[in-house]
Amino acid sequence: MKTHCRLLFFLSVFLLQTAISYAQTYTVAGIVVDDKGAPMMSVNIYIRETLEGTSSREDGSFDFKTTAKGEITLCAQMLGYTPAYMKGEASGMGRVHLVLHPQNVALQEVFVIAGNYRLQGSSKWKEMSPVSIATTAGAVGDIYNGIALLPGVQAAGESGKLMVRGGDSREAQTFIDEMHVLSPYTYTPENSAARGRYSPFLFEGINFSSGGFSSDYSQSLSSVLPLTTKDESPVTKIGVSLLSVGMGGGGTKAWANSSLSFNGDYQNIGPYNKLFPDSYDWINPYQRISGESQFRKTLANKGIWKTYLAYDRTSFAQHTSEAFNPINRRMDFEEDNLYLNSTFRKTLGKGYKFFSGVAISSNKKRMDGAKLASDALKETESEIHLKIKAEKRYSNLYKLTAGAESMLRRDSLSYMYPPAILTGGEISHSINSLFLINDFNLSASFQGNVSARLEQTSLNNHWQILPRASLTYKMKDFYLSAIAGLYQQLPENSFLLRNQHLSAERCWQYILGAYHEANGKTFRLEVYNKKYHNLATNLNSIYTSDGYGYARGIDLFLNDREVIKNLEYMLAYSYNDSKRKYGDYPAEAMPQYATRHNLSLALKYWVQPIRSTIGITDRYASGRPYHNPNEEGFMQHTTSPYNSLDLSISFLLNKKVIIHASASNILGRNNIYNYTYSSSRGEDGAFAGSPVNASRNSFFMIGIFITLSGNTAYDVSNF
Repeated sequence: MKTHCRLLFFLSVFLLQTAISYAQTYTVAGIVVDDKGAPMMSVNIYIRETLEGTSSREDGSFDFKTTAKGEITLCAQMLGYTPAYMKGEASGMGRVHLVLHPQNVALQEVFVIAGNYRLQGSSKWKEMSPVSIATTAGAVGDIYNGIALLPGVQAAGESGKLMVRGGDSREAQTFIDEMHVLSPYTYTPENSAARGRYSPFLFEGINFSSGGFSSDYSQSLSSVLPLTTKDESPVTKIGVSLLSVGMGGGGTKAWANSSLSFNGDYQNIGPYNKLFPDSYDWINPYQRISGESQFRKTLANKGIWKTYLAYDRTSFAQHTSEAFNPINRRMDFEEDNLYLNSTFRKTLGKGYKFFSGVAISSNKKRMDGAKLASDALKETESEIHLKIKAEKRYSNLYKLTAGAESMLRRDSLSYMYPPAILTGGEISHSINSLFLINDFNLSASFQGNVSARLEQTSLNNHWQILPRASLTYKMKDFYLSAIAGLYQQLPENSFLLRNQHLSAERCWQYILGAYHEANGKTFRLEVYNKKYHNLATNLNSIYTSDGYGYARGIDLFLNDREVIKNLEYMLAYSYNDSKRKYGDYPAEAMPQYATRHNLSLALKYWVQPIRSTIGITDRYASGRPYHNPNEEGFMQHTTSPYNSLDLSISFLLNKKVIIHASASNILGRNNIYNYTYSSSRGEDGAFAGSPVNASRNSFFMIGIFITLSGNTAYDVSNF
């Protein structure tokens, strides 16, 4: 840890000196008013695709320094108003007059978004920008690490996956442009945090719903992460990135009504491991090569066609052994993942809108030495997702959306141990759905949503109606919401391969929420209750659907951008009480991955003289339950609490170059996530136990991102 801190200190000093040497600046200043000429306070003012900006004062005035040169785009945004933009030379932005016009909130497309939140039809805590994720300490530029700081999300330092409101990671599903992503996480060795496969800079905004999501989405018991790619990228540009664990590059070719973007990345943890070793015995280091491309076309009469293609390959080899097994074996791993997504949206006139999409996912894993020295494991998952929907706005009081979708899946697993022991299986099935969504404007203060899905699972030929409803009441700057809905999801593949007639797992969600935003401060409170039914169980190799459980709790969120100039802080707290009887649990108990208390504090401070953002994040979670076979009962013990203090620094050297450094768990705390025990008693008559830790306590990353061409302000994204 001392080595990490020294590196970060000397790096900071060097970059500070470099940044100060750049010092030619211009002042951006002006006033922002509403359509009636009244000054507006706490409006977010910033230069597009940069870290530079501020918030307006009580009299509507604002000013800040910028190092940008040439033409820039100044943006002004606030909840409930259409964003305002102004283009011009940076040197001529000293007396700017911006006007914000109220949005038509008669009906929702209506996201009641505040600080980017959604109250109607979804428990949506935050819409995070790509820059926000990149500069949040602890996120390390990863979508899921950034979202892990929000209320309701469990601390998952050893897996890196989303676990929301008492649910496991399988219950949180990811969608890109409304199309399902079968395998959103990269594969990593055991007890090593996974990352999202896709860069946050590909997307216009990063949305997260921790519960109560609408009938547009399927096959998730807890939460959804809908990601939306950019509709257009009008500037031709190319850029490169160099990181302590790899490199990348890409760009965009823009035409009048279309654009083609590409990106490639290579990661190799080998050099980093030589400087900062982890607990693994590597033969070949973890390596990953990936490529992404997207084509966008704006058609006549308000039509948009987008096609996105991504491929990545992961490989590594290491010496490993099971706990309490002295026999060391070689384990070789390879994975190939492909994702193709094509969507079409069109506004037809007279209140009609149309959407159609297709997504193809394929994931193949191969592992030699998976459990024994001479075994071989192969697993293949594939999915075709088809979706079509239409909506009609009949008046300012009512909108109807109807659609249909199908998920066609094929999963196979084979395990071989010489001379000829072969186990596994294969399943092919479909999930077919119809959905209907009704949005109502009941009055100036009340908005309602009533929706339902009719879902058929081919494995058991079962039809299920999934009703959902929400109501939102607005009182000045306060919003109150109530949401109820039934959700379902098929059991995981390892269960379906052994019993294809298992029922879909179901969960009723009930949510009450309160929300307030004013003067740059955002406060939100939610109380939830989840009831699980038909959970898959496996006792004595008998697979059934007689599991059950519950999760209930409180989520609190506070975001403040005005208490100190240039400082933003985000405070999130979650209390979760959950128990379930599922899997191989002999009795109802708190799941091993769950934590009762979660608290996170994230600070960001913009230092104008050196054009830098400094981020600090502190995350705490109470201990996880675990089972000690030496004592009576089940899941009767708790690990020590989790804590991680993270630091990040982003230096904007000029509008085309940024350097970002981050360090996680800088205090080097040895967090414990579970305990494993020997299968037999020792000489002392007890089962020996061993703690489960992450493969490394701390991680340090530094990267430089350079735009090589394109006459625009800095944009980390090649897309």
